[in-house]
Amino acid sequence: MAHPIWKQPRSEAETTGEKIPKSISQPPAYDDKKAAWRISKIQLADPYGWHEMTPSEVSAIRVKLATFEKNTWKELFIRDAKWNHRIQSGDLKCPIAKAWMKTNMPDQPFLWTLRLSGAERVWGILSEGAFLIVFWDPNHLIWEIPRR
Repeated sequence: MAHPIWKQPRSEAETTGEKIPKSISQPPAYDDKKAAWRISKIQLADPYGWHEMTPSEVSAIRVKLATFEKNTWKELFIRDAKWNHRIQSGDLKCPIAKAWMKTNMPDQPFLWTLRLSGAERVWGILSEGAFLIVFWDPNHLIWEIPRR
């Protein structure tokens, strides 16, 4: 006896059963590119300015960014998503950073963060396979998290 039509498989296509994270299956096309930096958007104003950094802080950030360059964007933002991720610009908790993004980069829906150490972060945007560094956030104030 034949099964009713509504019990027949709807697709003849084979599936692998492999789970693919949604963020990988959707472009950007530069997921597999190695990390690279651009500095034209660096802010030299309080409270997230690079102008107050000591030479040792600059050196430590240079070393950390050089370490990141060994990774692809997929590794940094998918594999290491606990530390490095994107936040919608309109959802930023810091009113200064939120206002700056709205005024200076209104077409950018996301701001990306990379953890340097402890609370220290750099924030920027991804464009054409490069991270445009905007803010240095030594105290994790752009997206402040309550202490446990």
